[in-house]
Amino acid sequence: MRVVMYAVATGALVAAVLASGASAALAGQTANLGGGQTLNIFPNPSAPGTSTTFQVNCASESSSGPAQSATLAGTQLGLADQIPMQASGQTNVFITTVVLPTTLAAGTYSPEVDCSNGVSASATLQVNAVPSPAPQTGDGTTSTATNSSITDVGFGLLGLGAVVGGVALRRRRPGSPT
Repeated sequence: MRVVMYAVATGALVAAVLASGASAALAGQTANLGGGQTLNIFPNPSAPGTSTTFQVNCASESSSGPAQSATLAGTQLGLADQIPMQASGQTNVFITTVVLPTTLAAGTYSPEVDCSNGVSASATLQVNAVPSPAPQTGDGTTSTATNSSITDVGFGLLGLGAVVGGVALRRRRPGSPT
């Protein structure tokens, strides 16, 4: 559930940044390739099993024109060989979000993006290990144990409370008729 919430939050952030026209405002690793090309990776560092967004600007003074598509080479990250990127609504800007495999080893990776106008870009992605095993945080209750000594004490206190309540109700009050 945490991964889904993280993916939705990441997607919403990317959509907001792209809609505002501030594509360079994405936090993360940026590789400046000259002539205005950039490759952004968010979040960076990332971790296995998390959503990671790649955004590339395929503009170049030396290219034959605007790019019609861009492709992320995912084999280095344990993903499909070629992952098509989606147009962002801005000329030459493409974006994709992938979930890094849980089996991906911690380390430094340099994924590449190729644009249809001949521009290519790469940036450094740092992948940090996820601690294992996950910490025991409970399920929101004070105790999930059953048939333990604390359960017996709790039932004993409930019984004692019932007896005291019954005696208090049966007791005569002073000055009441007999």
